[in-house]
Amino acid sequence: MVTMTWPRLDWPYPVWEQTSAQFHQQFMWTGPIAATAACWCSIARHSKGPIPAVTRDLAQLVGWFAGAYLLALSPLAVSTVINNGIGTPDPLAMLSGVLAMCAATALGYAVGAVARSMAAAPTVAAGFCTLLVLANATRGGYVTAIPVLPLEPLFGQQESLPLVVFRIALFIMITITAAGLAARSRSHRDIEPGRSRRAIRDIATYATAPVVMVTLSMIHQPVMFNVDQKPPMSCMERRDIRYCVHADNQSRLIDLVHAVDPIIVRYGTKPVSLNQIWDQALTFHPIDAGLARGLEVAWLNPDGTIHTQVPENLAGVNACDNSQRRGEELKKMSNVAADFSDYLLTGRLSGTLSAMSSTTVRQWITQHYKQLNTCTLTLDQLP
Repeated sequence: MVTMTWPRLDWPYPVWEQTSAQFHQQFMWTGPIAATAACWCSIARHSKGPIPAVTRDLAQLVGWFAGAYLLALSPLAVSTVINNGIGTPDPLAMLSGVLAMCAATALGYAVGAVARSMAAAPTVAAGFCTLLVLANATRGGYVTAIPVLPLEPLFGQQESLPLVVFRIALFIMITITAAGLAARSRSHRDIEPGRSRRAIRDIATYATAPVVMVTLSMIHQPVMFNVDQKPPMSCMERRDIRYCVHADNQSRLIDLVHAVDPIIVRYGTKPVSLNQIWDQALTFHPIDAGLARGLEVAWLNPDGTIHTQVPENLAGVNACDNSQRRGEELKKMSNVAADFSDYLLTGRLSGTLSAMSSTTVRQWITQHYKQLNTCTLTLDQLP
């Protein structure tokens, strides 16, 4: 699990919402392992003691697995603190991940106590993996019951409080009922007549509460993320283009300008279709149509990179991808658009632009910017 979060340790702009989410996202790998190991330990134990033995076993297993889980995530949390993580920690989201590990351990232990067969261990592993794959495939259909979300929160998003609180309550309920089922199963001897029927009855009794909770949550699922409807902004203007970032990203505002301004310089003039560039963290709430006109979005990634679609949109790459034209004409226009996009991004003149100078390119853009932007150039207008 450490290797899965290791690349994040070097991020210069870590986001607390994403760090907090890792406390349940890493369950994808560790949850099935903990459940399978707990199942094996339950089966391998020879003494079929009453409740105190079950309590002691589970306390040890939960201590080891949850403790190792927290230990493996501690470098990420420490790194986020050292690098002045953006946003604020979400302790409830973190707690939900730890409780999910407790629930997985208790559930695996209970399966082992009921089955008392080594075949149960691989069955638990397969069951957990299948459940997690199914949850990811449904893109959020089981977010209330599965610790791993299909999407990680981005800066500007927070895991919704109703969802997190429900998951905490569910994982606590699963832990308690699984421990109760294990203790109940341990109190029966293997040779008792009717043990199978009694085991089925016990499973039905102890599983009722968690199953009811999950079923009710499916009827009306809470939203996955909340967003600030009026996020604080920090803005500046350069060449009649307004650059805005979330207030917590203010230190990166000048980086955003430095990333986009050379593109505008190479373009030669202020693009008619571009009035402002916003940090993605400002765009999760509905934006008025008038305000959205001429708006481009910038992704200020935690690893320090900044990505926009400005070169592609100005060069018409995206317009050509959606063009109704076909055949050789579209191919030529797409090549021109790709070469212009590369020029705007890097300043390199290649392909269809290799015989032109930067001055000539800017003059050509001034004459044909509308057709270039919309991928409506005719063959005689191609450079």
